[in-house]
Amino acid sequence: MKKQSIKKIALTRLLQVFLLSILIIVFIIALSYRSFFQFVVKNEVLSVSEIIQAGLTSHMKAGIMEKRDYFLNEISSVYDIKSIQIIRADAVSKQFGESKSFEKKLDNTLREIIDKKEAYFLWKDKDSSVEAIVPYIANAKGSLNCLQCHHVKDGEVLGAVNIIMDTGLYQNFVFRNNYIIAAVLLFFALIIILNMFHVIERHVRQPLSRIINDGENAYVSHQDIDSEKYESQEFEDMVQNVNKFNHNVIEKEKELQEKNKQLKMLNEEIELTLKETLLAMGQIEEIRSLETKHHTKRVSVISTLIAKEYGLDNEQLKLIELASPLHDIGKIGIADAILNKPARLTKEEFSLMKKHPIFGHEILKYSERAVLQAAASIAYEHHERYDGTGYPQGLKGDEITIFARIVTIVDVLDALLSKRVYKDIWSVDDVIVLIKEENGKHFDPKLVEIVLKNIDEYTQIIRELSKDI
Repeated sequence: MKKQSIKKIALTRLLQVFLLSILIIVFIIALSYRSFFQFVVKNEVLSVSEIIQAGLTSHMKAGIMEKRDYFLNEISSVYDIKSIQIIRADAVSKQFGESKSFEKKLDNTLREIIDKKEAYFLWKDKDSSVEAIVPYIANAKGSLNCLQCHHVKDGEVLGAVNIIMDTGLYQNFVFRNNYIIAAVLLFFALIIILNMFHVIERHVRQPLSRIINDGENAYVSHQDIDSEKYESQEFEDMVQNVNKFNHNVIEKEKELQEKNKQLKMLNEEIELTLKETLLAMGQIEEIRSLETKHHTKRVSVISTLIAKEYGLDNEQLKLIELASPLHDIGKIGIADAILNKPARLTKEEFSLMKKHPIFGHEILKYSERAVLQAAASIAYEHHERYDGTGYPQGLKGDEITIFARIVTIVDVLDALLSKRVYKDIWSVDDVIVLIKEENGKHFDPKLVEIVLKNIDEYTQIIRELSKDI
């Protein structure tokens, strides 16, 4: 899953915060404007109701109540009033009777409203209007002395004026101002977001990218990052930490290199010790026969060369170099009389001699080390023949491990070109003839090809390693 960039994460979060903040602010302002708008409308309704009260009182005193319709119509047209109705209280209706013009009949609901002696407002937002019922209270004070005309007590309700006023103008004003405020807030939010975007780009993303590149270069060049290039304190602290981390890494690398050198030297010492130990083990049986001195070393050197020509990898070359000297280790189980007999062995003696591969395998097979496992297979199989007529298992072709096939031909090559108690050194030509005759019989054909191609080199090695015999 592809992760988001710092820019996108910051922009998304800022937009969420700003949009939520704008909605909350606009909502609060809308409520405030509504309260303000209702306050203004209420005051205007109350003012109109006072004008109506004063006008009706004047008409009554002047005795022209029958012309009040003109006055109420003018009031409606001037103040955006949809309708004006007069509500007479029971006491007034009892004194003057009921009037039909501009009057609304009193019912129980209206009676409950005016008996509270408080202005009642019903807001009709869908119709963009407000209906107000403003009670008139009898008052003996001032120029509008109601008790002069009405037979009521001071403080008694005379009636009410029912006004329905158009509020569309006020609502449009509120909506228009809310839109303006929202637009201004969005504009400022956009400016803030763009500024934050710039700040993140310049002071976060770019320094982060730069500090990564600088950190890599500082590690390669072993030089500290220049913290003066970074403006913020946080990145300067980060640079100091990166420098400190690089110092620690470089120091640990130096320690690791030193340890690796020591480990390499130790491995080389172990490998040399192992090589010498295995070679010494292979020479145990040589001590019993002077004529075969250095046979194991010659077998090891030439086997490694042939294995390389054959195409074995470095690990396999090491295995055959270390394991091949142990190919005749099983001869320690053979009696000296048989081992060093200067004449041809009898059938019974040869049967005993043929057991030395089994003895060698028994000695080496229990180890789990790769080199000793390879030595066990070489010791067990180096007298097998490619055509399957060898011993002790009668293996054929690739059933014989490549290590054993190589040691088989090298063992014969060295035996023929070295003096033994039962034979003299063969000539190189005679050896070549024999190897060709045994091609595909005793020896792997590919190995025969390698030996014949390099016979001069191998002969020289045998001679060099036999000088002190």
